[in-house]
Amino acid sequence: MGIRPGLQNRASGAGGDSHPHTFSRSIGGGTAESVPGRYEPGRGRSESPFRSDFGAIFSGRLVAVSRTRRQLKRRTFLTGSLVLAGLGFAGCPSSKPSGRLRGQRKDPDYPQGHRLREPDFPSAPTRQERLAGVILGGGVAGLSAGWRWTRAGLTDYRLLELESQVGGNSRALTYPSGSAPIGAHYLPVPNTEARAVRRLLTEMGLLTTEKDRPGLDPRHLCHSRQERLFYEGEWRDGLIPHQALSEVSQEQIARFQEHISQWSRRRDSKGRKVFALPLHFSSTEEQYLALDRISFAQYAKRMGWDDPFLLWYLNYACRDDFGGSLENCSAWAGLHYFASRDGGGLGDADDILVWPEGNNRLVKFLQGEQKGQIHPGSLVLEVVPSENGVTIDYLELATGERVRLQAEVCLFCLPSFLRPYLLKDQPTLDRFLYAPWLTANLELTSPPEDLEGPGFTAWDNVLYDSTSLGYVVSTHQHLTTAPNQPTVWTWYHPFPDEAPEVVRKTLLETQWEDWSQRVLGELEVVHADIRERCRRLDITVLGHGMIRPSVDFIWSGQMARARRPQGRLFFGHGDLSGMSLFEESQFRGVLAAEQALAVLGMEPDESFL
Repeated sequence: MGIRPGLQNRASGAGGDSHPHTFSRSIGGGTAESVPGRYEPGRGRSESPFRSDFGAIFSGRLVAVSRTRRQLKRRTFLTGSLVLAGLGFAGCPSSKPSGRLRGQRKDPDYPQGHRLREPDFPSAPTRQERLAGVILGGGVAGLSAGWRWTRAGLTDYRLLELESQVGGNSRALTYPSGSAPIGAHYLPVPNTEARAVRRLLTEMGLLTTEKDRPGLDPRHLCHSRQERLFYEGEWRDGLIPHQALSEVSQEQIARFQEHISQWSRRRDSKGRKVFALPLHFSSTEEQYLALDRISFAQYAKRMGWDDPFLLWYLNYACRDDFGGSLENCSAWAGLHYFASRDGGGLGDADDILVWPEGNNRLVKFLQGEQKGQIHPGSLVLEVVPSENGVTIDYLELATGERVRLQAEVCLFCLPSFLRPYLLKDQPTLDRFLYAPWLTANLELTSPPEDLEGPGFTAWDNVLYDSTSLGYVVSTHQHLTTAPNQPTVWTWYHPFPDEAPEVVRKTLLETQWEDWSQRVLGELEVVHADIRERCRRLDITVLGHGMIRPSVDFIWSGQMARARRPQGRLFFGHGDLSGMSLFEESQFRGVLAAEQALAVLGMEPDESFL
């Protein structure tokens, strides 16, 4: 869900004009196309993380800003006690939503999934079927696995998905003004080692090669402005407001940036990147893996990074991609966030591809390429692997029937926390911690008032010192010059500090009315008439939103054991990389698919990886 920022061009007020009138980008055979500056691919984007106190979310009167006020000090941003009163909010926003506000919870089907805790299913299947392959889970990993099988000529497979739609955290909601993501909403320009991603983009017609020069279609790169930060009462371009920071802060930030540049260039004794993406191609030398056994906070302290803004920025990175914090994410993961991307010869390290519906654009393509059967509304009940095949029982939610599949191979592209419910005699997986998230989609009749002027939003809009991640604008890529068109904003809120199981329970028990007021209360601080503009607000709770790269997890023995096949059952979920990134989910799904193809005697001549 988050975006890892590049470093060379992140700062406003540094390195020249942040809004050039035109830009040139190599397309295909090296010809340059000039594009108006309004549609320039943005420089340096990161999705907003924050310092989160779970109690604070359920409190705090937010002070509205007057329509003419240009300055808002951080001390007025959140006020009130940090109290959790029962299951409701201890405070209330400054005003209530207008009476016409509609909306609802758009959560995944938790009630059906939670039935696995206390099974009440038919004990015997009503029918049995035989297939060459079965894929469990229709997220990015499962769809990528089916895509790989289809390309290899294997079409006798069935993909089972609990939800009514495939896509997992890359699903989208549809509104009159267009679609908007509920979660994942961007794809960074892929590194050269992200070969499966580059193949996918090529198939989609987004990556072309002419005269041996690859290039991306600039229409799909994030237009300017890519991001802005509300800091010390003003919106500022980028995420590092150099002009508002002290010389001491700027000097420490510059040292940090140079440190990251050194990591980006470093290679091990075998010539491998220290931090590659997918991480499978990273160095495995001990001196680097040792970074996984300390926290990012410990590493920052060793490096003497103590500037308050820099520490906010680093903590932001952990919340951004991991739903975690400096204290509970490993130093290896934190450094990987900043140092792993290089643009792959296609653009700057911080260039990203975005669409109104977010990564659902990629999901829809993968779904359309499947030659096997996709069965939504299917709850997997039991998986029994053996040396000769795999037996899978699942419940058809529409009919209530228990169905048994006998498959030659099976791909487990479900999150690993489900293994104890579906498989017997499983190894301990206590290091697998999943960060909960909450997102809100706000359908607006037109952009609300803004301290910079009507329609002056960026694609990503971050509020410094907020407990949310701010919001992204679904219509940012629209080629319209009229600023007052209807739009949809997606607002993000991870929970990095509290025990995930406690947060999940409370989120499920909290009502739509509570969260709708919380969201509008925060946004009216910087958009005074947001309540008047908002006609619908939908809330989505992702209880296991993303895997968290905790200390001593990514390169642990437990992770290595979790990746091993069991008979003809192959594991391919993105949590087996320890980071919830599109590149990692796709890699794990394709890897599991190719392992199964080899067992079936269909090993391809060329790996997608």
